[in-house]
Amino acid sequence: MSRRRRPPAKPAAGDERERRVGEAPPGAVDLAIALVILLFLIARAGLAFVPGMWAWSLNLQRFVHPLVGWGLWGLAALALVPAFGRRAAPWLERAGDAMVRFPGRAGWVAAALVGSLVGLLPDRVRFVGDFLLRQGTVEVAEQPSVLFPQALPLDVLLHYHLPRYLTDSALFSANSAARWIGVLEAAALAALAVAFARTLGLRGVAAFSSVVVVVCGGYLGMFTGFSKAFADLCLLLVGVGVYGLRAMRDGRGLLPLGLAFALGVALHRSALGLLPAAALAWATWIVRHGRAGAWRRPANLLGLAIPVAALAVMIPRIAAVVARFDAIHFTPAAVRSEGGVLAAALSGLRPADLLNLLTMLSPLAVLIPVLLVTGSLQRQGGRAEGAFLAVLALPFVGIMPFIHPVHGLFRDWDDFAATGVALSLLAAWAVGVTLSRSPRAAWAAAAIAMATAAPSLQWLAIHADLDRGLARVRAFMVESPLRPPSERGHTWDYLGIRNFNLDRLDAAAEAFSHAAETAPSPRVLQQWALAETMRGNYREAQVLYRRMLDKAPENALGWLGLATVSLNAEDLPEARRAGSALLALQPGNPDAIRVLEEVAAREAARQKPVAP
Repeated sequence: MSRRRRPPAKPAAGDERERRVGEAPPGAVDLAIALVILLFLIARAGLAFVPGMWAWSLNLQRFVHPLVGWGLWGLAALALVPAFGRRAAPWLERAGDAMVRFPGRAGWVAAALVGSLVGLLPDRVRFVGDFLLRQGTVEVAEQPSVLFPQALPLDVLLHYHLPRYLTDSALFSANSAARWIGVLEAAALAALAVAFARTLGLRGVAAFSSVVVVVCGGYLGMFTGFSKAFADLCLLLVGVGVYGLRAMRDGRGLLPLGLAFALGVALHRSALGLLPAAALAWATWIVRHGRAGAWRRPANLLGLAIPVAALAVMIPRIAAVVARFDAIHFTPAAVRSEGGVLAAALSGLRPADLLNLLTMLSPLAVLIPVLLVTGSLQRQGGRAEGAFLAVLALPFVGIMPFIHPVHGLFRDWDDFAATGVALSLLAAWAVGVTLSRSPRAAWAAAAIAMATAAPSLQWLAIHADLDRGLARVRAFMVESPLRPPSERGHTWDYLGIRNFNLDRLDAAAEAFSHAAETAPSPRVLQQWALAETMRGNYREAQVLYRRMLDKAPENALGWLGLATVSLNAEDLPEARRAGSALLALQPGNPDAIRVLEEVAAREAARQKPVAP
């Protein structure tokens, strides 16, 4: 007698609701990811043909070499085709699994690839931040305490004493020393990205995608020769993220977490933004692991003691630096004129520039809210990890609207590089968890990787291409929107200095002339006059030297310049006046004596009667 088969039991209503919590409908996750990436690809393609610099993070294809611009864009578009993504997924799956099975080897391979990439694409434009000033400090052996008195000890060691040692040994130039330091740090970033994926327990396409998202951001440009603490801070922030998660999950990593935090505090005052996340990791470690006696281990004791000691030593120094120097970044004259800190936070062009910054630094940060909305991130343990990474990013993101860089957001993006790294860690977690929970979305891994890597490679390419990079900087000045006077003055000044150093005198003279419209400082007028002198425009140089000396009559080089160009223009009375002024300013000055003797000789030659 056969037994009647029972129909499958229907789940209880409560069980069904529980199953649906945090679970997106089939296909919704990959559709959301694909739609976001598609919109960005459309924007990047369309803006390549539209003049204007409103969306300067998305119009990069206007300026990079077409092969780099459209080639990488085409690969990213191809990766969005489901058939291609499904063919690529098994290869990415194997690469991600290899990172889990062979972590050491995978870390070395990733380090070699990323280090080689930034080494082959050095920053030749040198537009970001105070690139030229930092490099010049090493080249002329100027004491950093003179030009950068706010720099903390580790910053001075890494970006002055170490490069000076390398240049004094005649093995490196100032630029190549900074580049090699950047190569090593970029390699370390890649190795930490692999460790990040392993710490989260990711495998396959999830592990591969998360590594790419962590490594590929606009902040890669920080490692191509820019000798400043913000590059090191990017690396230390990833270290805090990796070892903070490790300490929370399995109780290991407390010592490297403490070291990363302590080094950050000794490096730059903005590293205090790491404190909330580090404190959360320490507190979680104590609750989960410390009560069992793990705190008695020497390594763990050091991991807790080192950051406390670093704070005790560095807090007074940091407080003094903040009180003395940071008003220029938070409350400059423009902020006061606009009604205060809150009123100026999102005034004028700042909302657009801040969005551009986020898109440039972390290309897929926009996926974080999208994936949260799909509800695909809720899983056992995922919330604690996400909360930690959110706490890590929050101080850096929260302070963004209140920082007012001297040169403008589009140039001083180095101030926000750590923000981009923190957002990329959060985006990598979101992507990794999503792909782990949604096997049907595995085909989107290739699209995620290319949507992140393509713009990052384009940023490296534009910084490495001198002519195209300078054309992009000039577009900021001659295209809409019109930048504030201070930003225009600083940017035209940069173009003048860079072109002058490249012996592009016509471009240098034009740039200095524009700089003088909004920032006619004695130095700008003097450099413009020197460019006109080298072009043979002596009368124009005379006018400029007079303008300069009206502002700085004690400037000896200005009087010497006026005397020299006046001699070249055969304006002997003006040459005599300038030489006499220089001699009165500096009695016995040999250049002044030479000018006056030359004036006397020429006047005598003019008065000598011509033989019949």
